[in-house]
Amino acid sequence: MSRPEPPSPASPTGSPAPAPIRVTCPHCGQPLDVIPVMAAQPPAGEPLPSQQASPVARLSRTVVRAVQRRLFPFSSTVEPAADTAPAAPPQRWGTITLIIAGIVLVGTLLMWWGHPITTPGATVPTPTVSSSNSTTTEAAILDTLTRYNRAESEAAARLSIEPLRPFIDPSGPFAQRRAAQLAERQQRNAPHRTVLVRWAVGQIAVAGTTATVVTQETWSNQEAGAVAPEQATVRVTYTLRWDATAGRWLIVDTSQIPL
Repeated sequence: MSRPEPPSPASPTGSPAPAPIRVTCPHCGQPLDVIPVMAAQPPAGEPLPSQQASPVARLSRTVVRAVQRRLFPFSSTVEPAADTAPAAPPQRWGTITLIIAGIVLVGTLLMWWGHPITTPGATVPTPTVSSSNSTTTEAAILDTLTRYNRAESEAAARLSIEPLRPFIDPSGPFAQRRAAQLAERQQRNAPHRTVLVRWAVGQIAVAGTTATVVTQETWSNQEAGAVAPEQATVRVTYTLRWDATAGRWLIVDTSQIPL
């Protein structure tokens, strides 16, 4: 008993129908005519799946083209229209190489843009800092006042201006006034013991060879024959000048206000 032959499938347009192939059925042992079925071809102009680039490859090509247009703006005029031409199917290693090259190129550009361009052999100017001797000047002024305060105790005990002379201007009003005070005590034979208890330095203003210093001083004074010393606090304003011959600041005048 013969099996009816199956209808032959319609062949694609423009292609001849393939010839049937006779085979034996493995189940019933009857002869069968089998027509090979051909896979449908893609429409004309559509690239094969193997020819379609991966999204990573397309992104890498876009980055490289953007960088190329930024560095070489005129290259687009001579560059062939890559978007219109059919792209060759990229290989796996070619895609990886293209990605690595794009990353390296972008990193190099970022490093290059982050550093200023310097001419070979050019030197970078070093900022100059103006030197100031204000600290040294203030230290020299305070040294004169400190030595003068120590000498004041000796001058009061001896009733002599000699301990004060290295620290006062001999032609200034303070030297004349202090000499008159000590002479008056000599006439009365009234030595006294005076000691600086507390001393605070305020504003120091220097203008050329002239300086002004404001201090707050507490002195302990005990007259001869007194049972106990007395203390007094005053605010003193010193006027000094720089003496190049003596090599130090000298007290020209003072004024004080009791507190």
